[in-house]
Amino acid sequence: MTAPDPVASILERLATVPEGVDVSLVIRHAEREEIPMGAFGHDMNLTARGLQDAEHLGAALSENRTITAVSSPVPRCVQTTRGILAGAGSSAEVITDRRLGHPGAFIVDPEIAGPLFLALPVPEIARRQLHDASPLPGMRPTSEGVEILLDLVTFPLGNDGQIHVFVTHDIILSVLVASIFRLSPAETGWPNYLEGVLVWQSGDEIKLSWKGKRTAFDIATIQDAD
Repeated sequence: MTAPDPVASILERLATVPEGVDVSLVIRHAEREEIPMGAFGHDMNLTARGLQDAEHLGAALSENRTITAVSSPVPRCVQTTRGILAGAGSSAEVITDRRLGHPGAFIVDPEIAGPLFLALPVPEIARRQLHDASPLPGMRPTSEGVEILLDLVTFPLGNDGQIHVFVTHDIILSVLVASIFRLSPAETGWPNYLEGVLVWQSGDEIKLSWKGKRTAFDIATIQDAD
């Protein structure tokens, strides 16, 4: 079975966001090289297809909206962000934010958490983040990490009709989506390359759209957490 085109999915959902309303798009990076067994893979680069797909996404998004972009500092995310900006015809420098990766919003101590990522499959770490009563070693409570990410991606939302792209990693995106939708990663579906969740504000609500699912919550939830 052919995987759904993430760009087409994003554009279809983006069309449901009212014109003139800013929207944030939190995506997994584009296709990368295979990570060797027993390695973190921080230095893995995008494939040629991955770079082409990132440029395609940037060109498609920029047809109706002005793009800003922020990236995890990990090279494959920076390359994805650079490709998106290039596709959009932008010469802007890539801005990085460690809340999106290396270490990301959920990790407090990379030296303690690191061995866990070598010992367990990433989907299993995500499952434990969402269901274990206590944080995993070297990690903060998942709810706190989600609040940190929501603060990051909702902060720029306004009424300029822009799209703010945040490029991150599969596990960060999976835990964010599953936590907000109150589902397991299996139920929300593991993020494929360039798949993303759309976030925008409507009145006092923050709305989110992920694949075939939508939800909303009161903006006071974020304000109260600050």
